[in-house]
Amino acid sequence: MKINRVWAMPSMHTFRIKPISELLDKYVGRKTLISEINGLWVDPFAGENSPAQETNDHNPDKPTKYHLEAIDFVNIFKDNSIDGVLFDPPYSNRQISEHYKVIGKKYSQNQ
Repeated sequence: MKINRVWAMPSMHTFRIKPISELLDKYVGRKTLISEINGLWVDPFAGENSPAQETNDHNPDKPTKYHLEAIDFVNIFKDNSIDGVLFDPPYSNRQISEHYKVIGKKYSQNQ
């Protein structure tokens, strides 16, 4: 496997960044979404544009199949039933706080 380093403009929509999108097309099968070859992919922090077949975001306004806490979402699946996980959670305390505020919960670093 050959890996190339490329620069791309950052975006809050990670999966729309061209090199990331191209990588996901290759391994997840974004164009078909359900890929028998690449198996079942899940995304516990899906947001708005995940190529995974099973998607989750605790914000009920996001177009995902589930609206659970990430740990509750992954526990839905039987052991060894998932072929891949897309893991792109909010990465700063500010982002986490904003995400919880939308669903009426307060976030603190001491949780």
